[in-house]
Amino acid sequence: MDAKLERAVFRILAKGGAFAESEYPALAAAARRARRPLAEHLLAEGKTNESDVALAIAEASGLEFEELDPGALAAELSKEVPAAMALRSGVVPVLANNGSLSIVAAEPLAGTVLENLRRISNKRLTLRIGTRTAIADALKALYGQGPDEPRREGQAEDEPDAASAVALLDSLLNDAAQQQASDIHIEPEEAHLRVRLRVDGMLREHNSYPKSIVPALVSRVKVLAKLNIAEKRSPQDGGFYFPFNGENIDLRISTLPSLFGEKVVIRLLTPKSRNISLDTLGLEPEQFEQFKTLITRPHGIILITGPTGSGKSTTLYAALLMVKTAAVNITTVEDPIEYQIDGITQTQVDHAEKLTFAKALRAMLRQDPDVIMVGEVRDRETADIALRAALTGHLVFSTLHTNDATGALTRLLDMGCEPYLVSSSVCGVLAQRLLRVICPACKEPYTPAPEMVKRIGLPDPEAPRTWYRGRGCSRCHQTGFRGRIGTFELVGIDDDIRQQVVERAPTDQIRRLAIAKGMRTLRQDALLKVEKGVTTPEEALRVTTLD
Repeated sequence: MDAKLERAVFRILAKGGAFAESEYPALAAAARRARRPLAEHLLAEGKTNESDVALAIAEASGLEFEELDPGALAAELSKEVPAAMALRSGVVPVLANNGSLSIVAAEPLAGTVLENLRRISNKRLTLRIGTRTAIADALKALYGQGPDEPRREGQAEDEPDAASAVALLDSLLNDAAQQQASDIHIEPEEAHLRVRLRVDGMLREHNSYPKSIVPALVSRVKVLAKLNIAEKRSPQDGGFYFPFNGENIDLRISTLPSLFGEKVVIRLLTPKSRNISLDTLGLEPEQFEQFKTLITRPHGIILITGPTGSGKSTTLYAALLMVKTAAVNITTVEDPIEYQIDGITQTQVDHAEKLTFAKALRAMLRQDPDVIMVGEVRDRETADIALRAALTGHLVFSTLHTNDATGALTRLLDMGCEPYLVSSSVCGVLAQRLLRVICPACKEPYTPAPEMVKRIGLPDPEAPRTWYRGRGCSRCHQTGFRGRIGTFELVGIDDDIRQQVVERAPTDQIRRLAIAKGMRTLRQDALLKVEKGVTTPEEALRVTTLD
């Protein structure tokens, strides 16, 4: 209890007549000599009683008084607050319902204690004041131990126990799943633990926690992911499943040593994300028909390009699901396997065991495949094998890191692949990015300023237009966006483009030819989605570049 509250409690008690307010200096000095709080000293001297002290504390702090009945507390309440935290803080959970939790303590709790309780319980807290004796009896009834019993040897006063770490991790995973986050970033900093969630491709602050929770929380993650708890100086990768709303979320764990402790990133792969369909990705009708024609060819290679996090793997899996039938043998080699699909043979690259993309691809060709998916073309050896497989009667899907569709052709040449192989094997390239979708719950129309229309590259800036934006609401966490959709650039390889590849024409020249033949660029496709009210012009500018 701080000095200001202590003085206020003394004034309220003095009104009862057991002592005068003028006695405060002498009684406070006596309490200091006895090395005990003033309220405890008044009780010991018989000048007041526990109920009056508790009522005075409640009045002085603006809280309600709770008449605790330890025998009436439900045993299930002990699950709401970990035992170590309840005993250490002298907190009794007394009622939990509808996302709220009522707790009782002998005096107001420190802000950090309340915040830790809120985060671990994942509920709204209501604090009331009770007597110390009733609280001690209630703690014994719920946890079998009173607050004044000694702590276990070696545990610091503010050291979180394993139960706190378990509850905190469960709370973080539940929050991330509810917000449809793709990643959780657990980042130790000098003074605290920072947690951020990536939602719709954008990182947002979630919460901060005491630095002391880091070792227990990281250890909990490592145990579940079957990682080496003792190894703190090397990166590790693992995974486990987390139940949520009757389904198992596949979690991929990556740890990385940092200046203030191990950083942990958890990627969430939900069952919903595995049920992907090509017609829901955002392809415009003519793009969809063109791409569908490409992926149902008997042979050739189709490349998906874009930076990390642009949705390439999702498009690949959607394409595989479209061509998957009982009559087709589909085999993949991936690093890592992101989604497990029934009816498809999936192989995980293992660099430690020297199972590279190229080595797995060679073995795969002896497995009588009809369709092959190579997670990524990273080097000339993998590219050559994939191109030759496409040339010899296999349908091959793969990804490549380039900025646009036509750049994939020259990237293969830059890797050292022969022009005749590239021109003969590649039948189509799809470049893509991800745009945030306007939240349907707070979507509103507006008339854009001519300056914005001109900036985004549309003709006739003065013409009347109606665009849309998200106002911001609780469903989208005030961002104005909810979910993402792809914007695409699809080029089919015809004889004219093949000739350009054979002649080793520069990327810009091939791109101009593709545009002349009707290819819609990433920016043009994004603007089409702006005009349709799917996304905002600011989002189109953020994700795509001017052609």
